[in-house]
Amino acid sequence: MEKNDGLAWEEDGMAYMKGRIYIPNNKKLREEILREHHDPADIGHLGQHRMLELLKRTYWWLELKENIKKYMQGCLKCQQNKVQHQRRVGELHPLEISKGPWQEISIDMIGPLPSSNGMNTILVIVDQFMKMIRLKVITTNISSEGIVKIYKDKIWKLHGVPRTILSNRGPQFASKFMEEFTKVLETKRKLSTAYHP
Repeated sequence: MEKNDGLAWEEDGMAYMKGRIYIPNNKKLREEILREHHDPADIGHLGQHRMLELLKRTYWWLELKENIKKYMQGCLKCQQNKVQHQRRVGELHPLEISKGPWQEISIDMIGPLPSSNGMNTILVIVDQFMKMIRLKVITTNISSEGIVKIYKDKIWKLHGVPRTILSNRGPQFASKFMEEFTKVLETKRKLSTAYHP
């Protein structure tokens, strides 16, 4: 490579691009450079932006920014010391202790799973008192009405109407239909938050 328009040239066996040393597509070489500019104690595990700024002073390769991001995601010390920039979550409120079997139940869906006989999800209904579990195979696109039918056929005919139903905020459980249905049955509906770090 000869010097042309100041973008790329070769000098003393080194390739240069945009005034910086060009690093060829060599995974081991690139990882070594990343390690030397991130792990030493005197550098101190820089953040992505500062590390990019430091490397761009001397080196150039196409996937530099992506390689830095991937390297830092694999750095255990960086992940342990990572500052959370999310808003603080609200206080957690423990569930009340159930006073009898099948008075308070929780419901959730596990899936999608690999399809078997056209079904790809498991509906899990748990008695909060005895921790007894009832499982029903369903599809992921089940409606609120479909879940109510399963309640009627599999739970209520065996155990009666629960006082409380705890579920996440999935569309099947948070729908207006489910709200009206539980109101008619005088069952209290509790919707949990979907994610707790």
